[in-house]
Amino acid sequence: MSVATKSAFLQSPRADLPPAAQISLLRLPRRCEFLLEHVGPPPKRVLDAGCASGYIALLLMHAGHGVTAIEINPSMASDARDNGVDVMEHDLETPLPLPAASVDAVHACEVLEHLFDTEGFLRELHRVLVPGGVLIVSTPNLNSLANRVRVLRGRSLPMWGAFPDDRHGGHIRVFNRPKVEELLDRSGFRVSVITGINQPRWARSLDRVPSLSELLLIKAVAV
Repeated sequence: MSVATKSAFLQSPRADLPPAAQISLLRLPRRCEFLLEHVGPPPKRVLDAGCASGYIALLLMHAGHGVTAIEINPSMASDARDNGVDVMEHDLETPLPLPAASVDAVHACEVLEHLFDTEGFLRELHRVLVPGGVLIVSTPNLNSLANRVRVLRGRSLPMWGAFPDDRHGGHIRVFNRPKVEELLDRSGFRVSVITGINQPRWARSLDRVPSLSELLLIKAVAV
């Protein structure tokens, strides 16, 4: 088996995210409500960075926003087009094919952990956002309560695989709350809202404690 580059892996069928998994991400507790609330009233010009098959883009479009989407995987980009989404096939680790100050908001959830140059990506998002524009970003939290327990028990962490075809093998970066806040600050953003997302019903009380939550869900503003 030949060694695959990250870009080649993301463009291959091995990186296709099944529709059921995409719907599961869409239905994470309070995710859609958070996005629609903090993007603001329509119509806004919204960039969906890493749109997969376009389910979030459709949500935004149905709310009255104008959406441009970017996706590197050709199969998922084709699915998004079939769903009526305007999609550009593009690698998010290269300069975005958009003018400066051309969008009011960006959605980039479950993207940062797949990138090598996270700061370069966020600086590009800052460039295409209008001053005061909104970024909605989420990423798995290395320091979640569940992960702390797993480490104490000597277990592996489920959100990071050891090789491309391992579960979540496409994740190459790990974040906790201080590190993602530092990264956003370095890239020209001010974090205004941060909350946690926890899927098990018993863990929902942790949503108010982002540092212990499974996912970090953040609104940041371009300054």
